[in-house]
Amino acid sequence: MRTPSRGSAIALLSAILLAAASVPVPAGPAKPEQPGRLKILVPQSASSIPFLELAEEDPLKGIDIQVETFLVHPQALALLLRGDADLLYTGTSQGWENRLGGSPIVIVGTGVWGVSSLLGRDTAIAKVANLKGRRVALPFPGSPLDFQMRYLLERAGLDPDRDLEISYGAFTQSLPRLLAGQLDAVAMAEPQATSAIRERGLARLFRFADAWAAANGGDPRSPQVSLFAVAGWAASHARTLASLVAAWRQASERTAAKPAEAAARYAAALSVDAAVLAEALGNTILAVPGFADHKTRVLAYYREVVKYLPGERKPLDDAFFFAP
Repeated sequence: MRTPSRGSAIALLSAILLAAASVPVPAGPAKPEQPGRLKILVPQSASSIPFLELAEEDPLKGIDIQVETFLVHPQALALLLRGDADLLYTGTSQGWENRLGGSPIVIVGTGVWGVSSLLGRDTAIAKVANLKGRRVALPFPGSPLDFQMRYLLERAGLDPDRDLEISYGAFTQSLPRLLAGQLDAVAMAEPQATSAIRERGLARLFRFADAWAAANGGDPRSPQVSLFAVAGWAASHARTLASLVAAWRQASERTAAKPAEAAARYAAALSVDAAVLAEALGNTILAVPGFADHKTRVLAYYREVVKYLPGERKPLDDAFFFAP
């Protein structure tokens, strides 16, 4: 019997594979995603309480949610990019800065929409317009409170560089200056803001969420703290992320509805007095919108404040926003 040549054998194999490919295969269920573990890095703040709850209760079947706190954003981002963590909960603007700088991260959702207040002793400073001629301290140039404050000042008819004196420094530096009478107001996030009010006898002059509402038709929400993932990992765990966001939304609603209970439960984990934490939660806007609404809100905020951002002002691309 004649042995077929190598070329004819390859042709025959190709024909068999082509025929097999043309036979319809019944569609089966999608392969379940079973990462087994989700490691989430969160800041040690009141805004992280919903994730602490998720880590305790593990609401996603077959998945162990592990939450670790971080102090320095660049170090936490490095862990995310190396694959040593799956998700990073950090400042919204820090996330978009990294994305615009070439980092392959996507924004999964936002959980905090207001978390800071302006503190001082002179209660005559009840709104942004009252800051004319005052001395105000912000965390650092280009920080979220810096560009949001500059936006609010201009909306109030003030020139941020001429009508008041803005200085920069960590609250641990600015607070002593305020107490010494060298400053009129200091911008601080929770729970440090509430701690300073209770322990130092300061007044909450106004919440940034209320100032934002006054400048934007009554809506107090602006994206402050968001959840990020590496794009490739997010794409391959889309169903898991959708389930996580749903559970995160429910945990946030429970925390917002019963701040005293949440504070009592997690005060020790956050090293904050329970009464302080409860008040801090009352001054924090916790909410996790749907994916489409989230994208709309973040893009709208970015367009409002982009003028005041440091560096090159590029648009946020659609691929930055995770959608399952």
